[in-house]
Amino acid sequence: MADIELLKEQNPWWIAREKITEDVNLAKLRNIPYKWLPAVMDSFNLKKDIIYTLRGSRQIGKTTLLKLLTEKLLENNPKENIFYFTCNTVDDHTGLVDILRTYLDWNDNKNRKYIFIDEITFVKDWTRGIKHLADIGFLQHCTIILTGSNSHDLKYETERMPGRRGQDPDLDKILFPVSFREFVDFAAPDITEKIYGISSAKKNYDFYKKRLHRYLDDFLLSGGFIQAINNLASNNKIDIDIYQQYLSWVLGDLVKSGKKESSSRQIFDQVINSITSNIGFDTIAKKTNIDSHLTVGGYLETMESSFIIKILYQVDLNKKLAASRKTKKIYFQDMFLFWVFSGYVRGLSDYFSGSQKRLKDPLLKSKLIENAIMSHLIRTENSLNWGNMIFFFRGTNQTEIDFIVRTQENSLLPIEVKYQRNITPRHFLQLDKINKQTGIIISKEDFNIYKNKWILPPELFLLLTGTERTFF
Repeated sequence: MADIELLKEQNPWWIAREKITEDVNLAKLRNIPYKWLPAVMDSFNLKKDIIYTLRGSRQIGKTTLLKLLTEKLLENNPKENIFYFTCNTVDDHTGLVDILRTYLDWNDNKNRKYIFIDEITFVKDWTRGIKHLADIGFLQHCTIILTGSNSHDLKYETERMPGRRGQDPDLDKILFPVSFREFVDFAAPDITEKIYGISSAKKNYDFYKKRLHRYLDDFLLSGGFIQAINNLASNNKIDIDIYQQYLSWVLGDLVKSGKKESSSRQIFDQVINSITSNIGFDTIAKKTNIDSHLTVGGYLETMESSFIIKILYQVDLNKKLAASRKTKKIYFQDMFLFWVFSGYVRGLSDYFSGSQKRLKDPLLKSKLIENAIMSHLIRTENSLNWGNMIFFFRGTNQTEIDFIVRTQENSLLPIEVKYQRNITPRHFLQLDKINKQTGIIISKEDFNIYKNKWILPPELFLLLTGTERTFF
């Protein structure tokens, strides 16, 4: 059996409740300008026997969220009834069972217990352990949150536990990076107070336009990673160790998944070079030392399940589904990741200065705006429970529409990024081939509405969509 004294090392509040304040993750929150409390933190039902999963990128804040929940629960619960454990040193399901049984044998009171298991996907066959404990009744009166950085592994494994997870319409949750609206709310709550819907945007956008341009540039550099956001706010730059810390985590996880670093680097190089462009897996294979498009696809799928990239498929207009055999587009799931891997493949010694310089390139900035729109659509797709409902369109004459969103009403909403001035209704002609009634064009700063068609600067699209259902 595991040693309870070793478990106490990860749960110092068992010794004294106030020791939670000494936690490394929570201590960092006291010394940063922007304290992020993700909305998903309030979405767990902590009064029932439920096994939740929480997925999200490395270094996104999953551990901090668990520690914040611990701090909150300590206010009104016996301190021994809150158990946190990170699985970095657990090899397989037998080790996991041993740890949980040690805790549950030691603390056998009948009050509700809260069990937080961090990075459980490191544990081989972990569902066997959880199922075993559930089946023999050890998990009664327990609310459990399991976190992981591999979306596919966590989702696939939980599907092997039918009937054992409890009742909640949303058992599998995702911790997304900070949204642009949250980012602006940190720095300028006066703006988010004034711009919260279309009518308020019409009234106030011109007044706040210059500030919003500046915040968007900052957001394109830091993305939604709170550590990078706070570093930029405190030092007017992002330190090299922030980039390298994330890079080392990701590369290490890819190696654990059986992926070679040299091949990963070549693929990242091709993704960066083709950002927002149409590309096939066979093309990537030909431009690298990787022997097969199937191998490339395996690497990209692992990167996508680890919240690094997003593979966007063309739409089959008849079926309103993905045309999986056609060429794809590949985006980064967050803008900060673009700079992490761009600096990596280019061998930069100063990632931030290089990022600032490249952001001044109008062509690249337009592509980064498109990537930021994609990142935002991923978030909205999940919040509205769309499933895989974001595509792009490529016509027979090589014309493209950047994004096609299948809405809840099963219609197709075309969205085109034209990061330029002087957008007029004629620019909707291409979008009319998909939907004559509605569509969105992302402009540089034009803001107009034509019936149900919208011309929006990126700042307003990112501020407004997801906070109300105006566009979808």
